[in-house]
Order: sequence, then structure tokens, then C-alpha cells
Amino acid sequence: MTGLWVPYDTLIQGSQAAMAGFIGSNQISFQLNTVPWADWDRTIRAFPQQSTVPDVVIADGPALQGYAANDILAPLDEFFTKEDLGDFLGGTTPSATWKGKFYGPATNESSQALVYNKAILDKHGITPPTELAKAWTWKELREIMLDIQAKERKARGDDQFWGIFVGQGNFLAGATYTGLNIVRSNGAKDSKTYQAISENGLSVAGYADTDEAMEAYHFLQDLYNADGLSPQSKSPDFFYNNQIAFWITNPDVAIGGIAKNAPSMNWGVSPHPYFKTPIVQTDSYHLAVPKNAKSIEWSAKLIADMVSGQNAKILAEKQQAIPMRKSLLTELPYLQDEHMKVFTDTVAEWAVPRPVTPGWSEYDSTYTQMLQDIATGADIQKTVSGAVQSIETKLARYKGIVG
Repeated sequence: MTGLWVPYDTLIQGSQAAMAGFIGSNQISFQLNTVPWADWDRTIRAFPQQSTVPDVVIADGPALQGYAANDILAPLDEFFTKEDLGDFLGGTTPSATWKGKFYGPATNESSQALVYNKAILDKHGITPPTELAKAWTWKELREIMLDIQAKERKARGDDQFWGIFVGQGNFLAGATYTGLNIVRSNGAKDSKTYQAISENGLSVAGYADTDEAMEAYHFLQDLYNADGLSPQSKSPDFFYNNQIAFWITNPDVAIGGIAKNAPSMNWGVSPHPYFKTPIVQTDSYHLAVPKNAKSIEWSAKLIADMVSGQNAKILAEKQQAIPMRKSLLTELPYLQDEHMKVFTDTVAEWAVPRPVTPGWSEYDSTYTQMLQDIATGADIQKTVSGAVQSIETKLARYKGIVG
């Protein structure tokens, strides 16, 4: 058997450990290959035209529904019990479900929270909350950041200190994954602002451009411009260099990045800030099977075994990640340590999937570019209007498929 993974070492190591028992007991050889990040989506979309495809593939969770809608993946629901499906965390299953069929479990769950430089905050007498019920609002955090930033810049004698960095890097404004948390939180639960996209996943008009969404876009733009609280940078290096107080990110990037780039830093984690309604978008990598794989049954059985019982625990532990199963959230001691507890609590209480749509790739790229343009000072009304129109056009292509 063969597998196609992304070049993420901890995921590879965890996957190999989780599949070892099944491979050994069935005397199977398994060759694991990787695909460059930039070619990942394109490679999966080309599977139907290939004579030979991997038996198992790692796919990005939000993209699964699009792959299923385009007949690229095989449904796997017959290999999972109702108990299994009910135990998978709620942020991971909607995008993996298409027309009542389940297309693959997550390898773990992601989360997002407010990481902070404890030494800097201690100096200014700031103790961030660690309980979700006491999370700061964005209004509260803004005032704190303005105060800290002004004092730090005065003490340092330059303007190379900022209040916050938003996202994992690579994109200004945190891309759809992080930036949309800010926007959705400005709506009441079940409002169109909070929902972000229509129930059928084919429209953002009246969702991405509500009054509440527009207000949030202005706040986001002010972070980078009027308030100048975030650097016009796509790299979190400033945080590692003690030039930023707060950082909205996920546990993998925070723990791994700080350990590598600032191992002596004293840091902490506080719940993700919000406007009206706490919300954190999650989902992660998923295991899936190409529809033209040579043995869908064996591939599916391997995947089911990898995320069952002890193997699901191994998969999470090897990654030091949040598991994909609700039942494991209280079984792994490291999830309760000072740097993981808030991330774990967030998954249990605030997690939602990113907008579920068969046109995820098109939606994500357009929305991410819109947020970046807003962050760099573009006219918000024109930018949002243009992005909404573009997304509407792209999602309309799926109307015949959604039916």
C-alpha cells in the first residue's frame, strides 16, 4: 500500500505509529510519500485522471466536501459505527460529510487562542484570563494593547513593538482560518454574520457583508493601520524576538515555534477574544481514500483502525496534539498542562468548522485575499463587495452538484 502525506514530521511520525499494528498483523508493506504544500490541493484534484493513485491520502479538512462533490474520494461511512461518528469532535465532521456520506476522519483537531509574552505582561501588571467564561472582548484587549504598546515603545525608544500578531504566518490578517473568527464573533449565535455562509454552502451575500461583518472588517483594518497594533508582516518572528505582546495562533505553531525560536521565553495562553459571541474555527488534516484507489476496502479498514481506540490515542500523543475524539479529551494528561488547557477547553466549548462548502478552495483563496487587502488599507466597501461578487460567481458552479 502507499500513502500521500504532507511534509509535516509530527503528523508523519504519529501516522506511522498509529498504523503499525494494522500493517504488522496483516503483513502489509506501506510506503509513505509526501507532496509539497504548494502542490497538495492540485495533486488531489488530479487523482481522477491518474492510472495509479495512493491508497490513503492526507487531505485538508475544509476541502473534503469539495473533493467529494467532484467525485475524487470514496465514501467511508460503512466502515465507521454511529458511536464512532458521534465521538468525533463536532468541528471535524461537517466538512467531511457530503450528501449523507462520510469521507474520512481527522487525524487530530486544531484550536486557536491568545498566546502572550508573560514577561512583558508581568512588567505591566497584566494577568490575562485562563478560563473561557472570563475571556476578554476585543474592545477590552484593544485598550490593553494600546497601553502596553505605547509604554513599550517609549521605554525602547523606537516603534518596533506591537500589541498583536494575527495568525500562523504567511498571510496578513490571519487568512480565513483566523481572521474570520474576528468577523463571525461580531454576530449573535445563529445570525448570518456568525454563520458566514448559507446553509447549502453556495452563497456569502448577506453573510460576509452584513453590518456586523463590515464593523469587524473596520476593526481588523484599524489593527494594522489607524491603531498600528499589528505589524504589516506575514511572519511571527517579531513575537519570538520579544517585540509583540499577544499572538492569535494554534497550539502546533505556538508550542513548536516558541520551542525552536525562543526556547527561553516565558509565555502563556488566554482564550480567544471576541466581540459578541465566542467562536473559534477548527478542523485539521483528514485521512481519505481516492475513489480510484486499487482497494478501497483495505484502505478504509486501515484508516478506521488508525483512529480507533488506542491508536487514536497514539496518533494524538505522537503529535502532542488535540485528539479527534471527544472521549480522549480527558484521557491525555498533556492536554491539561499550562500551554494546552485553554486550547483544549476551546475545542470542547467554542469550536465550529470553517464555512462548509463544496467550493472551499475558491472561497478560501478569495476571502483570504480580501482580508489581506483590508489589512493593507484598501477601501473596505469596495473590497468586500468585489470579493462577495467573486465568491458568489465561483460557488454558483456547484449549484448543479448540490441539487
